[in-house]
Amino acid sequence: MGFRPLSAGKTWALVATLACLAGCATPPFADRLANNAWIQLGPGGSANLRAIVRGGGACPTATVDREERALAPRADATPAHRPGDNPAFNPGFEVVSCELALPPSAGEVAIDGRRLSPPKVEPRRIVVLGDTGCRIKVPAAGKADPIQDCANPEAWPWPKIAAAAARTQPDLVVHVGDYHYREYCDDPERCRPLREKGTVVGYGWAGWNADFFMPAAPLLAAAPWVFVRGNHENCDRGGEGWMRFLAPGPYRACADQRYRTTSRSQLANNFTSDAYRIDLGTGLGLVVADNSGHEDYRPASQTPQDVELFRQTLAALRDAPSTQPLWLLSHKPIWYDLLAPASQPNALQTAIRNTLPANLQAAFAGHQHAFETINFSPDADSVYHPSGRPAQVIVGGGGSQLESLDPQSAFYEGLSGIGSKERARPDGRLYEGIPAASGILLNRYSFLLLERDGEGWRGTVLDSEGLTLSRCRLSGGNKELACTFPGR
Repeated sequence: MGFRPLSAGKTWALVATLACLAGCATPPFADRLANNAWIQLGPGGSANLRAIVRGGGACPTATVDREERALAPRADATPAHRPGDNPAFNPGFEVVSCELALPPSAGEVAIDGRRLSPPKVEPRRIVVLGDTGCRIKVPAAGKADPIQDCANPEAWPWPKIAAAAARTQPDLVVHVGDYHYREYCDDPERCRPLREKGTVVGYGWAGWNADFFMPAAPLLAAAPWVFVRGNHENCDRGGEGWMRFLAPGPYRACADQRYRTTSRSQLANNFTSDAYRIDLGTGLGLVVADNSGHEDYRPASQTPQDVELFRQTLAALRDAPSTQPLWLLSHKPIWYDLLAPASQPNALQTAIRNTLPANLQAAFAGHQHAFETINFSPDADSVYHPSGRPAQVIVGGGGSQLESLDPQSAFYEGLSGIGSKERARPDGRLYEGIPAASGILLNRYSFLLLERDGEGWRGTVLDSEGLTLSRCRLSGGNKELACTFPGR
């Protein structure tokens, strides 16, 4: 039978029908596409697949070892910020957060046709980085933080660092906290340059997406992550985003807490989670601690309640197997240069006295925007740490304005890298009364790659382009991360 053209009326009816079908089918499909997807490790050896989809859309379906499994909602979309004087409370999240518990044996994981690297039993390449957000916090009047130029990849290199870290093909990524820095900009005059460049600011989804998720996309897909909470993820700042997307436990809505007021976030009211251990085979255990609400600048005598809270939340350190090498992950370091001697011992330092296991080799942290190693002599603190203090490793140069470039920092000098106050050796200052035996300080944007070899772990400090700055070796027995100084 030959082809017969449709009448004009039938043609328009067909077009209308197809348009309706397309209109009805396309938005739900588009809404289910994950803007971001990643795998994160959590308590009890758990692995969690998480995704973010457009508000109003259903959670997507993943393929796990060729079996389709639907993700469940974790936190629903919320409307734009309601009027009020606390922008950190109830900001707008026009997206749905979704999650799926993965079986320990998962070998292939994909979502929306994109493959994600599943967890490895014994990771051999670990990227450690932190303090990545772009710093913006400007009130309508009065003193403000210096504005970091988020549109300039030299001034805010987190997108470059994420791409460089992904190129190292890691098996695991550890972020030691401070993901969100784009808080608010309320002075029209000081904030005009940001508006002209289209810089996104805010505590809601737009701010979180611009500050972390978009730049991190290649690295989120490259390997599973371990997320440590930073003080910028306290409930009086970016805590709502932390709870929705990255917190290890179930979602809990942050209360109306206000920064630097009597209702500010503290350990007792900040949904502070118990520390948990992640076993990476038998050869290494990571203990992940939440000290984001810790006011470490106050001595323990002023915060006795925090001493007891730390003793409770850090039980995972005491319960770890004595034969397994351990690393502690937290945001605020136990010991670091910006902690004044008068503040020591603080609550954390007091709580861990005579409790750290002998097999704790190193404590990784951020908070100080630089790369620094602080190594102590094995018998330097025999009273409170008879088995020796762990090496303190600070990896805080992930993109947030460096201490040496911050006029409000005690480290400010307006200069980074060569010629700045970098150190090839300790300068004699005391850390809770004890000087460091060795260690370097680098005022450069950077991240750390740790690689397992026949002798243990070797490290490489890489800059934002992925070029080598320093080579390191972790000596677990001596509790020392020994790193070369650039140019030597």
